[in-house]
Amino acid sequence: MKKAASILILVAFTSIAMAQDRDLLSVVDELGGVLEWNPLREVGVISLGQDRIVLQVGTPFGVVNYREKVPIDPPSRVQGAVMLTESAVEALRAAVEQERLARALEQLRIGYVLIDPGHGGKDSGAVGEYQKGGKTVPVKEKDTVLAIAQDLSQMLRAAYPDKEIRHTRTDDTYVSLEDRAETANALLQKTKDAVLYISIHANATLNKLSRPTGFEVWYLPPEYRRTLLDPRSAGGEASEMLPILNSVLEEEISVESIVLAREILKGLDGKIGSLSPDRGLKEESWYVVRNAKMPAVLIEVGFISTPEEAARLASETYLKQVAEGIYDGIHSFISRFEGNESVGSR
Repeated sequence: MKKAASILILVAFTSIAMAQDRDLLSVVDELGGVLEWNPLREVGVISLGQDRIVLQVGTPFGVVNYREKVPIDPPSRVQGAVMLTESAVEALRAAVEQERLARALEQLRIGYVLIDPGHGGKDSGAVGEYQKGGKTVPVKEKDTVLAIAQDLSQMLRAAYPDKEIRHTRTDDTYVSLEDRAETANALLQKTKDAVLYISIHANATLNKLSRPTGFEVWYLPPEYRRTLLDPRSAGGEASEMLPILNSVLEEEISVESIVLAREILKGLDGKIGSLSPDRGLKEESWYVVRNAKMPAVLIEVGFISTPEEAARLASETYLKQVAEGIYDGIHSFISRFEGNESVGSR
């Protein structure tokens, strides 16, 4: 009888322990994650490798990877600590496992590459010139970058028949900056896969005494903030979480853009570095880069205002080398991205 009573007491004690709330910090430690907490909004982001869980004190759901709302017992604040019920922990754990399983079955991939040759039509972009056979030969940025874009798209289509390679323009037509960004963002509505935005330009200087040469790749400054998530999709009850979700997504896109820029710069250096100097990575909030809601870079392939570089940028052979360099960078990025390696880990 005493033995039976002891068993009953043990079972009762175990049931009570199972029902007790869990300290959020201990849960994060158990899951092997990292917690970022906003004390003003009482919102936290748990990073678990490629996965993100967003929680808010008093909110009856968590958000997994920006899109999956998981109903849970609302997190509570108890004597300064944030507490979760065991059922909430298990629901979130199951949601993350489901995301990981889905990724294993449906590998992360780049669905679209949008190539954006700058200027066009009435907008010639920068105009340079060089001497050939005693004659002055003009070189227009819009023509140079279109030729590079056409060569680049042929290489990408040959290497990736499973991907959509798109252009903002395919001929000498004018496309506004707004339309370029809208074309890019519209692709996000067509696919669950990732989209890359590659804008191609040629540089110039107004200083007649200066003759710079070289290529460079630009990305959006990491501290720049945009609205990446549609507030209407969050619903009223999730509105407090939206800034946190947006910030985490911003950071991920920023890292991917920097890595993409770095790979393209490396690719260009490998193809044309012996002829034109590598001017490095640059930061600037160019219109198309800051308005494209995806990994995006702007490439300056050379200074068309410098005669020796203008002559190179008028050479069909050289432009193919530039396109090959950009291709090599994109290929390297895609290989790492689709290989499920964290692009920010290098």
